[in-house]
Amino acid sequence: MPGPLALVGGAEWTDGCAFDRELFDASGAAEVLVLPTAAAYERPERAVETATRWFESLGAKARGLMVLSRPDAEDEANAAAVRDAKFLYLGGGSPLHLRSVL
Repeated sequence: MPGPLALVGGAEWTDGCAFDRELFDASGAAEVLVLPTAAAYERPERAVETATRWFESLGAKARGLMVLSRPDAEDEANAAAVRDAKFLYLGGGSPLHLRSVL
């Protein structure tokens, strides 16, 4: 998954993040792959729903990949989805949990 890396901190998927559209366009992706890994203990499905609504408002398709634990990260289908993604969004939450999973 070579390409640009954008480190964006906090308050994701809000009006102040319209630059997400520019990042999406620059990626050449057909969709945004959202990993709610850091939010594993904070309703990750809601994070995916919020991200999906946000990216749809920008004219981009998004889908969640529920990589919430180390076994999820080691699953070959999940690993392949991440490898194939051109735009990968790691949502907010616990950086320590994110590090332990990925």
